[in-house]
Amino acid sequence: MKHYELLKLVPGADPVEIQEKLMKAYRKLDDELDWLNHPVVFRGCKPGDYDIMVVVDIDEEERLEEYLSHPTTKKYMDKIAEAVTGRASFDHY
Repeated sequence: MKHYELLKLVPGADPVEIQEKLMKAYRKLDDELDWLNHPVVFRGCKPGDYDIMVVVDIDEEERLEEYLSHPTTKKYMDKIAEAVTGRASFDHY
């Protein structure tokens, strides 16, 4: 399954800096979790109202909760929390 996360940044937030932080975190997750694959972080999601989109492949749907509650996932979301004003996610099977 593919898991998508869309982030809207606060005015003045640097999308390149946020993208770099996310790419670093997802490289770490990719190394740690053998069932999380091919993380990609996009900027400038148009059309729409989001600035960043993250896409990851998760081998099994049952792993989604483990991904969401993983310490590295929580750590990177804490690091960018002040820059994020909106968030949406969805999954594609």
